[in-house]
Amino acid sequence: MPLFLALTLALALAPAPASAWSAQTWQSVAADAARLAPPDLARQLFKHAGELAAGAAEPVATGRRAGLAAEVADAIEAIRDHRPFAEVARRLGRVTRLAAELSDPLSSSSADPEEDRYRDDYAAYAESARPRFAVVVYEWKPPVSRAADVAALEQEAAARGRRLYPLLGGEYRRIGFASGRERFDDRSSAFGLAALAYSHAVTDTARLFRYAWLAAGGADPRPVFAHARDRVLVLEQGGTR
Repeated sequence: MPLFLALTLALALAPAPASAWSAQTWQSVAADAARLAPPDLARQLFKHAGELAAGAAEPVATGRRAGLAAEVADAIEAIRDHRPFAEVARRLGRVTRLAAELSDPLSSSSADPEEDRYRDDYAAYAESARPRFAVVVYEWKPPVSRAADVAALEQEAAARGRRLYPLLGGEYRRIGFASGRERFDDRSSAFGLAALAYSHAVTDTARLFRYAWLAAGGADPRPVFAHARDRVLVLEQGGTR
């Protein structure tokens, strides 16, 4: 068996670390990313918000590492084929789930032997802190305009998660593996790590939504995500794009 094929098969079959974020957090990522979608797509996603949320909470059978490119391609095909938009929204919800898992530090590794002591608490803490996040949109990221860019996005997100992973474990060790909801305040590194990961998840998901829409023949008159710009945006909580 060629070495490349053997490595690809090994990665596909290897169990990926389970995500620590909750379904509510994934659904919130989807809703925030929809606010950044091309206008025509955004209107449809708002109309089918229930299907988008359902897809974001739905386990994806293909697995995180092998599944993102396939889910994006399936969403593009569904749009091109003029499938009911409820189906498109659900597919984009599954794209959200995979992209958001990549940004979750605890999805990047299982190297910490103490992780079981804080995994579930972190999910609850991140969701409890989420309404207080300043959601930052990173416009300096390059546009996603072809299938190879999806793979690059995935690799970048996975590498970022691996860098953040030990920092999160260090925060729980600092509080003696107590409840993060009780011990972490909004000035803690744990809050900053969760907010950073969430903002990256929203940004990456929005970039993928835009790519899927344009690849299927849609349009986006806005400059957002069209090219890398040396700036960031902050989403207003509950506001408009």
